[in-house]
This record gives sequence, C-alpha cells and structure tokens, in this order.
Amino acid sequence: MQRKNNNNPNVTVAQSKQKWITIKNLSYAVILLFAPLSSAEKDKTKILHLVTEHLPPYQVVIKNEVISGFAIDVIKEIMERSQYSYTLNSYPWTRSYKLAQQKADHCIFSMVRMESREKIFKWVGPISFVNQTSLWGLQEREIEVKNLEDAKKYTVAVSRDDMTHLGLLEKGFKEGKNLYVIENTKSLVHLLLNRPEIDLIIADIVTIEYHIRLAGAVRSQLQRVYQVKELPLNFYFACSKKTDDKIVQHLTEKLQSIYQDGTYDLIWQEWRERLIDQHGN
Repeated sequence: MQRKNNNNPNVTVAQSKQKWITIKNLSYAVILLFAPLSSAEKDKTKILHLVTEHLPPYQVVIKNEVISGFAIDVIKEIMERSQYSYTLNSYPWTRSYKLAQQKADHCIFSMVRMESREKIFKWVGPISFVNQTSLWGLQEREIEVKNLEDAKKYTVAVSRDDMTHLGLLEKGFKEGKNLYVIENTKSLVHLLLNRPEIDLIIADIVTIEYHIRLAGAVRSQLQRVYQVKELPLNFYFACSKKTDDKIVQHLTEKLQSIYQDGTYDLIWQEWRERLIDQHGN
C-alpha cells in the first residue's frame, strides 16, 4: 500500500518525491541556461571571418561555385582542426585588406608579410612559398632591366594594396610616375596588351599563367624581363590587430601541426601539377 503525504492525503509520498525531482531538474536546467559558459565553451561559439581575393591557383573564385585553390585547402584544414566556427568570403583585395585591418575576429590570406604590414596585423604563419616574382613585358617590346633601379625608367602596373604595390613603394617607386595602380589583378595582362603606356606588370611565376588565360592571350606574347629577388612572394595567413592573441596563437599551432604531420605536403602534391607553368619552371 502506498503511503499518503501528511500535508496532502490525495498525493502519495512517491508522487511527492517525483514532483520534487522534476522541480529540482528544472531548477538545474534554469541554472545551466543562465550560467556563464566556460572558456572552452565560449571558444566553440566564436566565429572568425576569413577574407581573401580571387588569386588563382591559390584562391579560385568562380560565380555559383565553391571557392577552391591550394591556399583554400590549407586554410580549411587549419579551421577544421581549430575550435572555432568561421565564414569565408572573397572580395576585391582592397576591401578584404581593409576588413582585416579594421575588424575584430577578421583574418586574411594570401598576404605577403612585409615591413609596412608587420605592425598592423597579427601573423598566424606562412601558407605558401613562391620566390620567383618577376617583371613581365610584351615580347615585341625592347625593354632592358638589369636591376630594380632600371625598372624605374618604365611604368609598372600593380594592384592597389597588394605586395607588388606596397613592395615597390618601399623600393622607391612613385605612383603616377613609374607605378600605375589598378583596383584588382584581373586587368594586368589586358592592360599590358592594350595600353601602350604600360610597360611592365609584376607577378609570380605561378599566377602569371592564369593572368594570361584571363586576358585571352598566350604565353609567347610575354617575356620575363627581370626576376625581382628583392620581393620574395611568400604568402601568409594573418588576423586583425583587434583579434585576441589567444585566437592567433591557437591558429598558429594548428598551422604548425599541418606542417609537422605531413598534411601540408599532401595538399601541395595534389596541387603541384596546377602550380607549375607550361615550361616547367
């Protein structure tokens, strides 16, 4: 026979006990709902905003298709290993650059690390290594450049705020004198082919092939005038100064783990055939 609750003869002791457990559980649920999250739980709710540009084959942006590319694969592997959620968007370089400068929790790639940028970003680490940055001109033009100082006699087209622009400014080039600044890299070869006042463009040995195809040109129309060893084109992953140091350090550790366990090499091997130029350079 079930015992009655003395305070309420219509409710059994077992029913009272079950009611108390339910109330207790609800109380715990309310406490958990409003209790502050632990640091680990907070990290899981943090969203990082990654920005980049169309820079084949590192970042390939095609309308209505998922962003792809060698650097994209490296970045996605980093974020897969991280404890953060993220968004990934491609914009013209100038916009991406400004967002990564001004906004907290915004990170950018693929960006060359250089003196003028050193103190305005927090650097996660290198994601690709390409040292063959060169000046390119039309095959039909007689242009002689034996050193970077010689190049100042010509007009070089560069994309605003990228390594070629800032790097040449650091080397003493002047906008409006020997630098012609455009808003994105898509027009480089087109300008070289159609604007006689443009003598040279600057690009690495890998991306020049994509610029040529984009302009509907062929490699034989261009000549490599001078390899600019003064501007090594190593691409980095970096975050805004307003991004927490803990986040940057965490991403750095995940990037290092990709190098250490061989994953980076596997990604590189997969993309290698797409990264070499037609002449095997």
